[in-house]
Amino acid sequence: MEIKNIRLAKSESRLYNIEKKLHFEPFFRYLESFTKGDVSPDGMIPLFALERIREIEQVNGRLCNQNLSAYKDILQLIYSLSVSLIDTDPKRYWALATPLAEETFYGTEAFFELWKNELEEQDLQDEMQDGGILNNQEKLIYALIFERLYGLPAKENNTIVYYHLNEQGEIIDYYDLNIDFKFVDIKPKKELPQFDVGHLTKNANDTSLFDWNNVVNTIKIEDFELSGFTILTVKKSSLEHTLKRIQSILLDLATYNYHLFLSDLEKIIAPILKGSDTVFSLFPLFQLNGLPFFDYSITNKSILISETYASTNYTNINPEVANYLKHPHLIFHNTMDGIKNTTSVFEERIKTSGVKTYLCIPLIHNHALSGILEIYSHQLDQLDNETIHSLRELVPLLSQLSHDITTEFKKRIDEIIINRFTTIQPAVQWKFNHIAAQYIQELENDEQNAQIKPVIFEEVYPLYGAIDVKDSTIIRNASILKDFSFKVKQLALLIDELSLDGTHQVIIAFSKRVDQIAESLDHISFDESMVKIIEFFRKDVQPFLDAARRQFPTKHAIIEHYARHFFTNRDTGEFYRNEFETSLRQVNHIISKELNHFNSFIQGNYPSYFQKFRTDGIEYDIYVGESITPQQTFSYEFINVFRRQQIISMARIALKAHHAKRDLPLALETTQLIFINPHSIDISFREDERRFDVEGSLNIRYEIIKKRIDKIRIKRTKERLTQTNKIAIVYLSDEILEDLNLSIQAIYDMGIIESTVEHLKLEDVQGIVGLKAIRLTVNLNYRDFS
Repeated sequence: MEIKNIRLAKSESRLYNIEKKLHFEPFFRYLESFTKGDVSPDGMIPLFALERIREIEQVNGRLCNQNLSAYKDILQLIYSLSVSLIDTDPKRYWALATPLAEETFYGTEAFFELWKNELEEQDLQDEMQDGGILNNQEKLIYALIFERLYGLPAKENNTIVYYHLNEQGEIIDYYDLNIDFKFVDIKPKKELPQFDVGHLTKNANDTSLFDWNNVVNTIKIEDFELSGFTILTVKKSSLEHTLKRIQSILLDLATYNYHLFLSDLEKIIAPILKGSDTVFSLFPLFQLNGLPFFDYSITNKSILISETYASTNYTNINPEVANYLKHPHLIFHNTMDGIKNTTSVFEERIKTSGVKTYLCIPLIHNHALSGILEIYSHQLDQLDNETIHSLRELVPLLSQLSHDITTEFKKRIDEIIINRFTTIQPAVQWKFNHIAAQYIQELENDEQNAQIKPVIFEEVYPLYGAIDVKDSTIIRNASILKDFSFKVKQLALLIDELSLDGTHQVIIAFSKRVDQIAESLDHISFDESMVKIIEFFRKDVQPFLDAARRQFPTKHAIIEHYARHFFTNRDTGEFYRNEFETSLRQVNHIISKELNHFNSFIQGNYPSYFQKFRTDGIEYDIYVGESITPQQTFSYEFINVFRRQQIISMARIALKAHHAKRDLPLALETTQLIFINPHSIDISFREDERRFDVEGSLNIRYEIIKKRIDKIRIKRTKERLTQTNKIAIVYLSDEILEDLNLSIQAIYDMGIIESTVEHLKLEDVQGIVGLKAIRLTVNLNYRDFS
């Protein structure tokens, strides 16, 4: 035990300006409570303490900072009275402090040794939240004032949490400092301020949630006098706080990248592990198609699961590992006084890895293996009983954690499959679930006519759009013919090379055939040309090359050089077609990316069904209505908003495609087409095609119009409606014009389209009469893509 002053509160704290007195008066009252009337055996020690304190006071005066040494025996007695005389733990963290608990004056060597670590305070949370106005000791003094003088409920305990950081700034230990104010008197220096508790709280129904700005302005702790002393005890609490931190981040698991989560978890677990080189490895047991799925970015620290044991092909699992996963059990090596139970391949693996101490705990949740926990070290004696006890306390929570991570993993897989690989999108998933549940219920009830009912959405508003690559068929055909023409020219060059050795019958015959093919490319249709050319290369070219190799053995290298160009080869034989396909992919990527933004906008405002179709561009259908999203109130205004955003989306596609032209291998341009159907329609899911289609004969007209307007012309002209750098909007009924014109004006105000608006009548097509269109011109100088 030693007399020593250590500041606990921050040096700038207002506590140092408060009037406080260090004396024994509250302690006297406590001791006197045992000595009233006949002194029982329990009162002998308090009676002796009182007499001894009074003797010292007569000689040295009342207790103060200047005469602490004279009271050392009494301070030791207080220690003995406050802790068990039987418990002689030399590492007990205990001290006496001033009434405000801002500074110590006496304590155990262990306490003062602990404080040499420059522990960091953790702000009090719960009802003591103050936005940085008060430090921890000040909050506790306010709580003491409210409890003693106003009768307001106090905190459950007066505890401040401290943590110890290593050189890397990582938490390696937690300590709870408990402050006992039992021997502290508190008095107001002037009349006690009166106030309405409701005005000091953030919530009138909860008097514990103080608004500390109001509290500090109403009550000044400088207006109070404190006297006596406080008793401080410290308990190492790494396990408790580790549990709390894991529980708190579990709540945010869905927002985590699980790699980062497990990295954070390692840091959280560190305080309960012994030795800086002790390794913590936890990996959830993912199941994929009924088999364990190992992510080596997580399992790379594992001794049990490593690349030595499992192939990157997840279906090929080491038999020893597979057997362990079926029959998991505790594995320990040199833990708890050198005990080990490892057998077979795991024993050898531990030895060859250089690990001296190893513990493997299977994590079980709901009677199933959810993950594997491994703790190991290259040093001995790093897994003692205290560490193993702490790990045992963590196992239920870590088992839950592994289960939650694997559940989240499965959820994300399902979301990807739903969003990317099937037509059952989130907006309509609920309907399929409902239909499936009804069917299961009918089966369970043994209904004879149990069947899956059709999935129908009634009265939905369709939005249709098509982005086409202008003249894509013509450009593709021309590219293919260029490639074949190039091949034919290469054959002519080969013939010239071989003719240098003299005229041979095989060359003469094949040369005539090449001339015929070359001439036909300029005079017949593309389809006829393709038939003739493909037949020529299949039946004539290969036999000629074989004959040439035999006839001209000295020309073998030249023959092989040209032969590389004659058959399908994406590096040499399809150069022009590759240019076209590469350019088309890049344009479609631009379109898809912009449509994804458009879809995100729609789903964020009113979840709807969105389906795309790939052609040489992209077509899409959107269906919006209350029958798809019944949990959200539908307003027709959603349709107006979406149509406006649809036009903006089309303008952005036209702009981006235009600016991308100069970077494409082959310059391609796009046209943009929108069809506005004035009324709602019904749609149903077609199981045979796994997509939605219109329901009922009255709604088929919508599909017919969509199919017949892609190449429609302006009435009494030969001009196609769809043009590059323009947006064509086709409609039937003038009732949509008022809302549409408002949208167009708003888009013009953005600067993304020009002021020219063309109102056009369209030619009659089979079964469709009276179609009209509005054509907008995109402002190619627009630059704001935010």
